[in-house]
Amino acid sequence: MRSVERILRILRGFTPREPQHGLTAIAARAGLDLGTTRRILLALADEGVVAYDPATRLYRLDLGVLELASAVTEGSDLRSLAQPVVERIARETGSTSFFGIHRGGEALCLNRAEGNAVVLLRWWTLGGRMPLHCGAAPKTLLANLPEAESERILARPLAALTPRSVTDPAALRRELVRIRKQGHAVAVDDVVPGVTSLAVPVLGRTRQLLGALAITGLTAQFGTAARRRHLDVLQARAEQLGSSA
Repeated sequence: MRSVERILRILRGFTPREPQHGLTAIAARAGLDLGTTRRILLALADEGVVAYDPATRLYRLDLGVLELASAVTEGSDLRSLAQPVVERIARETGSTSFFGIHRGGEALCLNRAEGNAVVLLRWWTLGGRMPLHCGAAPKTLLANLPEAESERILARPLAALTPRSVTDPAALRRELVRIRKQGHAVAVDDVVPGVTSLAVPVLGRTRQLLGALAITGLTAQFGTAARRRHLDVLQARAEQLGSSA
């Protein structure tokens, strides 16, 4: 079990924002010594899961990860139910659309669809993780978690992604209350400067939290009137997904 935990800690250190790392950085992120980290990386490289560039001395994930991901079953699960909903939101709003869930104290992007906007935004890729205190979808998830669970997350060190990121626990608690009360979240420039996101919770038939539907676009394009229109779409699709899940 310890070996599995070590491998997963190493693999989760690679993110869309930081897809490559040197040995020392990987070991530090995983909380392992250099020798153990190097042995695991060599084994993963032999299996085609990671690749090493001798010119830069950096490691990255390799195509073996995609082979594993292709085996994830869809069937009638939440991900397959959400995909047509996310695609419809992208068509109706013209914005990049997401469906995210809470997983292990972070927000995990389960579905994604591109809109028809002139400028397409590439952050929060499929399978990517986000901290729960930044971005509209993560904050929506955090606001709708049980209080004890949200308090555990707020007790951690909260890193700022931009100067607009809120990292003070007291300020975040006040914002989470507003999100629950109004039923949606608006996040401006707190993940990427110049980018705004809107999100609503998706609740199941017994009002349990399933995830969050969100869209994102350039802040200049998300004025008050546009936000109202987009929120109407998000709320209608959240009701649709929640009733079918």
